[in-house]
Amino acid sequence: MRILGIILVLVLGLVIWQGVSFYQSILESPNKLEEKAKGAVGLSEVDETIHYHGTNGAYVVFKGKNEDGEAVYTWVPEKKGSPVTKKEDEGVASNVVKSNLNDRFSPTEIISIKPGIEVNQDGQEVLVWEATFVDDQDRYTFAYYYFSNGEYWRSRSIRQS
Repeated sequence: MRILGIILVLVLGLVIWQGVSFYQSILESPNKLEEKAKGAVGLSEVDETIHYHGTNGAYVVFKGKNEDGEAVYTWVPEKKGSPVTKKEDEGVASNVVKSNLNDRFSPTEIISIKPGIEVNQDGQEVLVWEATFVDDQDRYTFAYYYFSNGEYWRSRSIRQS
């Protein structure tokens, strides 16, 4: 009985230790990726950190300034791959996407509009704006617009229960 108690305490201690370790790794991940972005592409200032989970994996997108003081977006993959940086003026602003979204879908609620990376039909990575919203048929919808020009690319809808 005493051995069972000792084993139970050890297992409980192991579970707590692993939980704390996992939680700390989640908190440290964006900071490590920010350092990677600063070193790899010369990102000098971070104004906003955006998490993006696409079909090609997870990214942290940093909106900030490069060493020349220019406004940039930097997409850093959480696993493998190289960061991608574009000047803010190389793409359209999120308010252009919002206007295009309202013209095409008439959403009842816009949840978010954020930059991301998806893979097109040719297997190439494409910089996009992902608009998440509830449409007029009460569906949760993801619409993708090209980062470079704000043109509609594709969308997916999920019926809400």
